[in-house]
Amino acid sequence: MALSACTTQVPGTAASGTGRAPASVPASASPSATGDPGGSEEPRRELPEPGQCVLGNDLTPIDCGREHTVEITMGGTFGGDLPDRPPDRESVFAAVFPSCREEAARYLGNEAYDATTLGAWLMWASEDDWANGQRWYRCGVAQLSPEGEAVPRTGSAEGVLAGEGLYDYQVCSSVRPSKKLPKRTSCAGPHLGEAIGVVRMGRSTDPLPSADEFDRTARDRCQSALVDYLGVARNDVLASWRWPDESNWRRGFTNLTCYAETEQPVRGTLRDIRSGPLPR
Repeated sequence: MALSACTTQVPGTAASGTGRAPASVPASASPSATGDPGGSEEPRRELPEPGQCVLGNDLTPIDCGREHTVEITMGGTFGGDLPDRPPDRESVFAAVFPSCREEAARYLGNEAYDATTLGAWLMWASEDDWANGQRWYRCGVAQLSPEGEAVPRTGSAEGVLAGEGLYDYQVCSSVRPSKKLPKRTSCAGPHLGEAIGVVRMGRSTDPLPSADEFDRTARDRCQSALVDYLGVARNDVLASWRWPDESNWRRGFTNLTCYAETEQPVRGTLRDIRSGPLPR
């Protein structure tokens, strides 16, 4: 069984950055992770390749037209002089997940996917595989539950967020994003926030921006995004935003996420509402 993990879809965690970044693990991208498994007599497992899908922790490649949980976007191997046991989770994520996130943006067709229910996913060699000399990892994309778990879906996700597709997977929040960590809910039902886009603030290897830097950038960019989203400026819909903490920044969550926020619940999208009444 492969050890699989993902970061929860909370790119706007408004927590102060503390602690230090974990040690890096050398990694290299490759089209596949086939080859000599380090002299072990145990044959290397068949691994899914980009464009193939898997269901749960079963690594057997399947067609994405079937029910699956993760669609593979990139494969690679850890390099360097590594210990006999797999690196800790934080080290693996710091080394690989920023690349997984960049590839997810390309694969999905939109770098603003943090404003959607789709997210990047990472799987890597289990302790048994690692002990047999295997150093593989696989990046993918998944439909995420509100708890950040990959849920079954059918059909390829390649390019689904391009153009207007972003709004087919839009995230809405049942709480005000300016007050609490967004709590995902259906955009068709009552909600107080709609994710409307992201603003990239740097790279995972850059220092985490200060709260003032996040706020200064968001105040300008999110307000502009809100006017574009609504079609007009209005005083009963506010721009709000969330940003990542230190840990998520090192994992590649280097965006702040903009929201359209209301004081009272609305139903249905606020997109292009212009001067019309709020949908109650």
